[in-house]
Amino acid sequence: IVDVAIDQGGCFETSKATTHKDPVYEIDGVTHYCVANMPGAVPLTSTMALTNVTLPYALKIANNGWKTVMEDEGFAKGVNYVGDKVVCKPVADAFDMPYTELSSLV
Repeated sequence: IVDVAIDQGGCFETSKATTHKDPVYEIDGVTHYCVANMPGAVPLTSTMALTNVTLPYALKIANNGWKTVMEDEGFAKGVNYVGDKVVCKPVADAFDMPYTELSSLV
């Protein structure tokens, strides 16, 4: 199992954070790799990859304004805040903050 969400608590009951120095462990014959901040092992490559996938979204906002996120459901799901409004329900719930529906702000 490679748990890429270990930084957020992990996806599996048997997940526990490990390090690059001691990255794997086994439970019930299943090898687990749960290194927090996996991209840190390859900083240049991970920076280039992150830039390549996020830059088009940043340019879309820069050229068309933040409301352009409503045109792309996947993009809209990635928005956590608009101004001082929390528009991501899990974030609002996790921090006991008021939730505002993103579509109500356009």
